[in-house]
Amino acid sequence: MSTITENKKAWLVLVLTLTIQSLGSMVLLIPPVLIPVLTTEINISTSHLGLYIACAYLTAMTMSVCTGMLLTITGPIRLSILCIASCAIGMLLFLLQPSLPTLLLMGAFIGAGYGPITPCSSQILIKNTPKQRLNLIFSIKQTGVPLGGVLAALLIPALLEIMSWHSAMLVILLVLIVFVCIALFTPKDWEPENTVISTSFKTEFVNALKTVFRTPSLRTLALSSFCFSICQLTLMTYAITFLNKELGFALVISGMLLSFSQVSSVMGRIFWGWLADRFFSPWSMLVFLTLGMITASLAVYSITPDTSTLFIALFFILYGAMGIGWNGVYLTEVARKSPEGKSGSITGVTLSMTYLGVVIGPPLIGLISESMGSYAYGFLFLLIPLGIALLLLLGTRKAF
Repeated sequence: MSTITENKKAWLVLVLTLTIQSLGSMVLLIPPVLIPVLTTEINISTSHLGLYIACAYLTAMTMSVCTGMLLTITGPIRLSILCIASCAIGMLLFLLQPSLPTLLLMGAFIGAGYGPITPCSSQILIKNTPKQRLNLIFSIKQTGVPLGGVLAALLIPALLEIMSWHSAMLVILLVLIVFVCIALFTPKDWEPENTVISTSFKTEFVNALKTVFRTPSLRTLALSSFCFSICQLTLMTYAITFLNKELGFALVISGMLLSFSQVSSVMGRIFWGWLADRFFSPWSMLVFLTLGMITASLAVYSITPDTSTLFIALFFILYGAMGIGWNGVYLTEVARKSPEGKSGSITGVTLSMTYLGVVIGPPLIGLISESMGSYAYGFLFLLIPLGIALLLLLGTRKAF
């Protein structure tokens, strides 16, 4: 295959995986965007969002661990398509009978679809991407997470201007169904040849788990991602509350400041991946990003009502670029360190640690902030997990 054909194929595969990642992230965030409407029309309160998120991410964590086992019966592309179908089923169940139980059921189906998406895309990309572009391609693919958030934040309110929330969700559901139908015609040669393997579910899971925790670099990456995800979700969960309730910013301004972090995370993911491909080792980039997260956490902690809005915006831009922009380099290195043909299952196991940080981190930070009387202390507390991540990376330098 010529270099031109290989490059074209790599970019087409990137479009496919980026679209899947964006759709999964967008669907996951639909209830938080719709909650103001749902609270007035259905017996669902804002506090129920925590139950929905916990249900979705607990299921995502479980399915992420099981990804390697699922790949024993189907390849990553077909499994990715099933993931979007699972999200569609969850939405359909809620549309048929809107209520708290079906909201949680929707969260379970969406989580089941969301969990395997990243491990699957890692196995697809590692097979179809030129080695010299791995970090860049992986980082671009991971921009699907914040892009999905942007789509949810822009598309759903726009649809609500012209139709009911029920019809708006139906439009999104139809988009998912159309995508699934189109994706079924994905060329077979994009599917990694060695992903369908004759091992039992238990064997595949146990082997992946042993590989991660017996390989110093993979173990460090998994544990570091647990720490990084706490930092990432703390920003997403408490930034607006901190800005609005404690610093007195209007909700619109608070949302705008948080959006700066989302935009910078997209740019950061691509830029860090490009740097890791051309100038620095992935290990050096991860150490740099960890130091950046520590700096960003201290910067947000230092914010007072007298702090210039410009400086606050810069702090959140830094936080987004570092605290949300690490995923691409991290996932590339996990895929690179995985045994051949096992990047999907290995990524699934490491991502289960990432999702565990998502489940544990925000509630813990919330408890600390409430007990200390300020969310600023929650951001300061991030120095502990980030310090642990830094020590892990420094202690396993030779393994990379």
